[in-house]
Amino acid sequence: MKPFRSIHLISGLIIINLYTLGLPSLAQENNDTIYRFNGKYLTSYWDDTRQIVTEPARWKGQQWATFAGIATAWTVTYAFDEDIYEFFQSNRSGASNKTSKWVEPLGSGYYSIPILAGIYIFSNRNSRHRNVALTGLKAYILAGGAAAVGKHLFHRHRPSENDPPDPYRWEGPYPFTFDHVSFPSGHTTSAFAVASVLAMGYRDKPWVGITSYTIASLVGLSRINDTRHWASDVVAGAALGSFIGITLSKINFNKKLTVEPGYSSYGAGLRMSWRLN
Repeated sequence: MKPFRSIHLISGLIIINLYTLGLPSLAQENNDTIYRFNGKYLTSYWDDTRQIVTEPARWKGQQWATFAGIATAWTVTYAFDEDIYEFFQSNRSGASNKTSKWVEPLGSGYYSIPILAGIYIFSNRNSRHRNVALTGLKAYILAGGAAAVGKHLFHRHRPSENDPPDPYRWEGPYPFTFDHVSFPSGHTTSAFAVASVLAMGYRDKPWVGITSYTIASLVGLSRINDTRHWASDVVAGAALGSFIGITLSKINFNKKLTVEPGYSSYGAGLRMSWRLN
């Protein structure tokens, strides 16, 4: 497989995961919006986690078809993991390492949590900004937990753990250990979860969503550059994080959101409509 095809493949599959995750119906009314960091907010973690876990039980044919498409995209990526890894390493440079150094903290929370805290602190009471900040924090925490569960279920070897790197080494599950925890990418899962909340919360400011998803994609690509993850780890993290962020947005934002397939001269995509209560 030619190198330039490898980079196009990983970039395209991340975008596929972003947009196809929105295909399930997201219409829901919620009049119990939380604007303060208090007991009510903390207890909402349990209810929202249960909603996320049971969401597939409410899927219809279209949603399961979307899931099948994402699973197919992941399978294709998995088949070319070694080619993509070799392309990234053969083209690794000082510039790519420097970029990775700057974007990696966005997946680990060093930047994203202070940003969300700033949005909350400097916003008026009962403003959507506080709701977005609290939902973003919740997305970050729940996404991290979901990624941790996956890591300890599968125990996949990281590229840096074998010489030569072997994308087909899976060990788990077995007793709790931090060895071999490549799948899925936790940084990517958290980055896409927060990006999805910001994109949904500031739907009237398209640049927020574009910027957030671009940064989240760079986080994922940085993990491949740094030999911390395989491309399929990143694609899985993007899908999982987007699912968590979109579902939390549906639950917590005080408005009605409808997402459906749309078409234009630029090709297929999504059409979103919002109605404030």
